[in-house]
Amino acid sequence: MTTVTASPGVGNRTTVAGPGLPAGRVTISDRVLQKTAERAAADIIGVDAKSVRVEIVSARQTAAVRVTTAFPVPRLDDTEAVRAATPVLEAARVAQTELRSRLTHLFGREISRVDLTISGASAPQRKRVL
Repeated sequence: MTTVTASPGVGNRTTVAGPGLPAGRVTISDRVLQKTAERAAADIIGVDAKSVRVEIVSARQTAAVRVTTAFPVPRLDDTEAVRAATPVLEAARVAQTELRSRLTHLFGREISRVDLTISGASAPQRKRVL
């Protein structure tokens, strides 16, 4: 029988595994979970991972995730892109749902909620032609 225990805080969970698994303990630090959540959020939202800040609050078998980031918007002088863009509120709701699903899968535990705070706008940089 193997006991798998994550570090205190976010990963505070113990699972008893059956025969055929190696004896020992697996510890996942809170920092790894935070970095994983930051990368997942950046990928889903479409921003650089350095601009995403994540806080994870854990309860018994669930966790809540708070994400703060700038949100991508089209350049305002590109009228076609502005017309075709999904409204920010709608895109944020889709991102919350997808992030909750992905983190539940990655962490192996239920994510009870994802709070998304949009701290600014991130427009694509103009490319210079030489």
